[in-house]
Amino acid sequence: MCSVGFCAQNQPRFPPLHWRDCTGLDEKNRWSGRDDLSLDCVLRKIPRFSNIMKSSTESKSGKDGTVSEAQAAFDALTIPQQRAAVFRLQGGRETVEAFAVAFILALLFRAFIAEAFVIPTGSMAPALMGAHKDVFCDQCGQQFPIGASLENRTPALEKAVVGGICPNCRHVNPLDLANDPDHQTFSGDRILVSKFAYTLKEPKRWDVIVFKVPVNPKQNYIKRLVGLPGETISIRYGDVYASQNADEASAGIGEIQRKSPEKLMAMSHLVYDSEHQAQALIEAGYPSRLQPWTPGGDSVPKDSWSVDQSTEGLTATVQAAEGQTQWLRYYHHFPNQEQWDAAIAGQSLAEVDPHSGRLVTDFYAYDAYLNVDSDRVYDQKPSPVNVSRMKRLLGQSRSDGVFRMDYKSGGDLSQFRGTVNFGGSFHGADGVHWVGDLIVSKSIETSADAERLTFEIVEAGVRHLCEIDLKTGEAKLTLVDGEVRAFDGDGNKHPVATTSVRAGQQHDFRFSNADNELTLWIDDEVVAFQTPTTFDFDSIVPVAENQPRYDGPGNPLDAAPVAIGVTGGSATLNHLVIHRDKYYIAVDSRDYDMLDYDMGALRRFVGAGSQTEEIVRDIQLLMGEPTIWSDFPGWQNRRTVSFRMEEDQFFPMGDNSPESLDARCWAGNKTRLGNYASPDKDAYKFADVSYVPRDLLVGKALLVFWPHPWKSPLPFWPNLDRMQRIK
Repeated sequence: MCSVGFCAQNQPRFPPLHWRDCTGLDEKNRWSGRDDLSLDCVLRKIPRFSNIMKSSTESKSGKDGTVSEAQAAFDALTIPQQRAAVFRLQGGRETVEAFAVAFILALLFRAFIAEAFVIPTGSMAPALMGAHKDVFCDQCGQQFPIGASLENRTPALEKAVVGGICPNCRHVNPLDLANDPDHQTFSGDRILVSKFAYTLKEPKRWDVIVFKVPVNPKQNYIKRLVGLPGETISIRYGDVYASQNADEASAGIGEIQRKSPEKLMAMSHLVYDSEHQAQALIEAGYPSRLQPWTPGGDSVPKDSWSVDQSTEGLTATVQAAEGQTQWLRYYHHFPNQEQWDAAIAGQSLAEVDPHSGRLVTDFYAYDAYLNVDSDRVYDQKPSPVNVSRMKRLLGQSRSDGVFRMDYKSGGDLSQFRGTVNFGGSFHGADGVHWVGDLIVSKSIETSADAERLTFEIVEAGVRHLCEIDLKTGEAKLTLVDGEVRAFDGDGNKHPVATTSVRAGQQHDFRFSNADNELTLWIDDEVVAFQTPTTFDFDSIVPVAENQPRYDGPGNPLDAAPVAIGVTGGSATLNHLVIHRDKYYIAVDSRDYDMLDYDMGALRRFVGAGSQTEEIVRDIQLLMGEPTIWSDFPGWQNRRTVSFRMEEDQFFPMGDNSPESLDARCWAGNKTRLGNYASPDKDAYKFADVSYVPRDLLVGKALLVFWPHPWKSPLPFWPNLDRMQRIK
């Protein structure tokens, strides 16, 4: 016995099924006016139905006494076949509709909601990276990026990045371009930008924004928003100040603009990480940067902290008598190239002064991209010619090139015989500006009889202190400059807070002095103090006297700007990391070579014929000579620049201040380049301004959704650590 659904003789028991009753199509078999989407065509394209259509006869009469061939073929089918034909027709229509709707929604989403962008340059590094190389230091193992955007400035490779400088140990790392796939140049971060973010709310200071650059409105830029409408923005000594235009009576440059703790960490730069120690330096006896210290002493004390270094990291331990404070100081020093060569060769560096110190500067590892003319590396340069479509889809824009026979890939950079360029600015080899705003993170375990922990950061000779009573958990802040100075607020000399820290525990601490504010974190939580922890630094150290201080080994001040003290009991320091705050260079023209200093005044001091490169090198050497800091006139010859914002005008700057073409130096840039040739008189309407009009804002950067993948251990190995929210 056959089932109803599959027996032909059972069909008469059901009403005849007309195909247009199921599809809603008219007798002309048209859908959207296209013949190829009629039922007739659909049936003819199905092999098992096309034979039926050819052999079918007219089975029903219409108004003219005939029926269509399609209806006749349809009537000749079994019920399941009729349904299948209808479903095919409906499925095809729904598929096309789905694609059309998806395409329209994608266009609407891209136009009004969000859009993906690729970062082309390193102006926002290291928060956002353009074309770059990811390097793991071959001595200490620290990971760091170096810029490689200059490789993309011409279709054929004219400059090749062959090395970088580790920000932690300052070793020069040559790249193995021929053999290490992870030393190739990676594309910039792919980010998602919300175009809807500023429709309902105003942009906020420190947002990362995308906008049409005024000097070329066809091009998108990404920077950090620093100045808001109705403000006059000023840059002085690396910090940002703002005053309201409406308050014409206000004197000075306004108030310093502080970052939230989250923004502060997102914008910081690594100075030192104790987990990454170089084996060659340990074996050579190069002194640790963390050293025991006694106030007023001129040598390393023997009965204080004990520091143990290994490739696994650094550990420091101490046993302090009751009521006695034992100090461990951070001395900012690192080997020069000659000392590195000696250490790698197995020679001793034990004679280096353990209490020697340098200034922390605005060194950018990203900008320390060591490069040479590409013909010193390649016989046949990588070129966009003959790159297959598949390789382009995979992100490769050039051929691999052919290396020179005499190029020692991964070998010492001395093979280039002095032709190596250190970055694209004067900041390549080392920093040029002193940075006093520091963030110190440490993991400390104390014994049950420990009494107090003290953290210290020094800036311009002022000691910024945080003391934690391990019996009560009370944290107290103090500013000391020969005498105790007050924080903001009436009689506010010692802001206090209650914490859960007690003796006999291990905690992660972070203490910062940035933007004239002290902040304490415990186990990644910001501690709330009962009174303000902000202060007016100019009232403590006048602007004209704001410079690094050094009073000898017994009081190194800015030569050893970080210290940890333990009072009573024992303690173990397991990990210490130091970051520096952002330093914005005070320029309002590209003519200043991205330096804060009045170079005319410095030339009058060192000699009128001195070249900028020579003066910069002298400044970098001076940073490591504490005894002559007080004689340097450059501290008083650092510029202050200001920019006035009117209604609907915004002032952005790049995080990578030395290599960022931003609102500081747009004005007049087109005039100098002669790029005013346009039939549209408004094409360069904003070419000579130092702001972004509201109409040119595109949106807010939200997240890095696709950073470069790794080439090992497998091709396209995902780089999950870099997938993150943009802060």
